[in-house]
Amino acid sequence: MLAAVVAVLALAIVLEARGPSEAERPLARPLERPLERRAASLTAAQIQRIARRVERIRHLRFEHPVEPLFVGRAQAVRLAEQGTREQYPASRQRADEEALKLLGLLRPSDSLAEAFAAIDREQILGFYDNRRKRLVVVRDKGAGRPLLEITLAHELVHALEDQRFGLKQSRDPNDDAALAESTLAEGTATEVMLEYGKRYFSARDALSVLSSTGQTETRLPAYVEDTLLFPYLQGLRFVETFRGRSGTWRPVDNVLRFRRPATEEQVLHTLKYATNEQAVTVPSPDLRPVLGGGWQRLNQSSVGELDLRELFKIVGGSADDAAAGGWGGGRFQLWQARGRAGCAAPCVSGDIGLMSLAWDTPADRRTAERALATALRKGLAVRDLGSRSGARLWSSRGGVIAIAGRGKRTAIVLAPDGHAAARVLAAARP
Repeated sequence: MLAAVVAVLALAIVLEARGPSEAERPLARPLERPLERRAASLTAAQIQRIARRVERIRHLRFEHPVEPLFVGRAQAVRLAEQGTREQYPASRQRADEEALKLLGLLRPSDSLAEAFAAIDREQILGFYDNRRKRLVVVRDKGAGRPLLEITLAHELVHALEDQRFGLKQSRDPNDDAALAESTLAEGTATEVMLEYGKRYFSARDALSVLSSTGQTETRLPAYVEDTLLFPYLQGLRFVETFRGRSGTWRPVDNVLRFRRPATEEQVLHTLKYATNEQAVTVPSPDLRPVLGGGWQRLNQSSVGELDLRELFKIVGGSADDAAAGGWGGGRFQLWQARGRAGCAAPCVSGDIGLMSLAWDTPADRRTAERALATALRKGLAVRDLGSRSGARLWSSRGGVIAIAGRGKRTAIVLAPDGHAAARVLAAARP
């Protein structure tokens, strides 16, 4: 699912591979002869040729041929939604949406379901389902042969690496480790796609891709867009770092074969991957004893370094990658009061969120807590309630935010009132 990414990278192909003079010359050609409006297609011979080119670029051979499925957008959406329902069921999706709204990473009016539907409806160009070993490419009306070709090249890399190394399928697509795994996969596929365009595309081909993708109709929430783009853009940087100036694929093959990145942190900081710095296991206390039977845990998920970066940027309004860089591990729990029907998200009166974070050093913890306090105060807090029992408190949208830290641990609580926040902190106190 990479339409927006393809458009950006296709432009890079024009500028990098052909240079300004060659890129400029064909600009008038689409006006002289408009792109055909019928859906393009690829013959069996063309598909085989694209597969051979991918093998040459990736320096790997397919163990057996891959037969891509070319379908219209409506059918592609149905197939993609089938996979989404299996991997990311609606109940989990709604719980994640509630948690993201409580944290301020989504606006109250945002909908994950609508965002994902818009991605399928407007942006999806192709996908590889490693569980069914199925490669799908969308044949849109007006999409030219170059768009089909570059999309197929990208997805063939996934199929090729699945045959040679195996691609993992996580039950939780939002898990920190799952995102790291997908970042490596998209990084290699994007690297090959770029090289494919440089070798085999003319400037006119690249312009055709740009024309075919066009502009999306729906603006995605910033958090959704950032997490969608992260595997492609950061994955590309990760792969380029390991290939180095020589451009050899052997180090990347070794990463795939022996030790893949386990966290977003390892993808963001290749030195931490090289030293095999692992995430700290952060305890997730059972809050039933302190909350009582009227509450149930709706969601539990990891908190990675990317999540902290997004929190600083979206909620706080300014990026603070240095403060996020001290991340050592994280978990988030969402608890919900029973019988809260009709309470719109974020349901401050009926939700309790607990974020438990670990840091590399006590100094990292202090730096991050200052940045977290600033971000939450800017984005969510209304009034400073001062400090109580070592915790900093603010009122927020009818509820309370509390932050407490000690050593290398921090606990952040979002609760309906100060009494509930104090009980949760007592159970989760670092």
